[in-house]
Amino acid sequence: MNTSANRKKPCAICSESAGILTCIGCQQAFCGKHVSEHRQKLAVELDHILQDHDLIQHRIKTISTNYSLLEQINRWEENCIERIKVAADTARENLGELLNQSKEKLTTTSYDLAVDLRSSLEADDYSENDIIRWTQKLSALELEIKTPSTIRIIENKRAIIRLINIESNESTNENLPIIQQQPILKKGLEKKIQGVFLDVLGPARLEHERYVARHVGVRNKDAYVRGNLLYHHGQRTIRVRIENFKSPYCIFFGCISSQSVLVQGLHLLPCSIGWFGYNQVYEHGRCGSNCKKHGYNSQLIKKNDVLRLTFHCDEQQIRLYNERLNTTSILNVDIKLTPYPWQLLMVMRHKDDCVKILSDQ
Repeated sequence: MNTSANRKKPCAICSESAGILTCIGCQQAFCGKHVSEHRQKLAVELDHILQDHDLIQHRIKTISTNYSLLEQINRWEENCIERIKVAADTARENLGELLNQSKEKLTTTSYDLAVDLRSSLEADDYSENDIIRWTQKLSALELEIKTPSTIRIIENKRAIIRLINIESNESTNENLPIIQQQPILKKGLEKKIQGVFLDVLGPARLEHERYVARHVGVRNKDAYVRGNLLYHHGQRTIRVRIENFKSPYCIFFGCISSQSVLVQGLHLLPCSIGWFGYNQVYEHGRCGSNCKKHGYNSQLIKKNDVLRLTFHCDEQQIRLYNERLNTTSILNVDIKLTPYPWQLLMVMRHKDDCVKILSDQ
């Protein structure tokens, strides 16, 4: 408030005494008696504002701890988990039934063939035509056993939570001769299944949906990693990129039999074959480092190099191709020591060594 000496206004409250002070807020004058009364009125209004502010703060805290919404989310989560468990149990039961049906069908076919063979043998009643017919039936039965399963998993892609179900494709191909079904099934499976890393032994961690394997231990401690795919016919190539390695380069790429157990020193055993650091090539327990003989020089490998490892089952070979260097090394696999199906084996020796599997081209 400011003192006004030149202008005398009457008091805004009593209108009798002259105002001695003018409020800079409302621009009204007040006498000495009513100045404090005006200030008290302003103090009461300010107190009301503070009370309203405290009430708003309390409401904000109430909103931030709304447990009813959290309970709804928890119930939704429990319901979804229960639905997934039910779908998984149903899928397991259906899978078991389909596998049992397939096994019963093969058992019946095998039994009928055995009865036919024994009766003809006991009666000494058979000819070349019977031999051919039985051989064809036996070959068809063996082929049906080797043929990959026609059972597949079907996803409900329209659902927010994609539940799975089990379905057999057998009905769609039942009119085709079994000799025609085999290449169709193999081609379809090879196209759909993408190679990733399966499991590890030692100081390694799988990342990015198992496309990346990283050494997370101490230096010079081997970490073993296996691929998920099995190779038993034709040829299949898997592309990998060397994301990082500590010099000197010391990463092993090769193959083992899927029957082999993942143990320390696996790359040194007769069941393993592949390429390591220091120009080393391991062939069923034997180690050599002749660059000219094997066409392999690990000292030329650099970070971000892309390598192609090809499993050529028909030729009983594995091949390592460096895309940057345009070099190929070929190793012959002894299938007596490394029987089918084959499986990718990778060994990383140094901390922070890192390899990524690239998508199939």
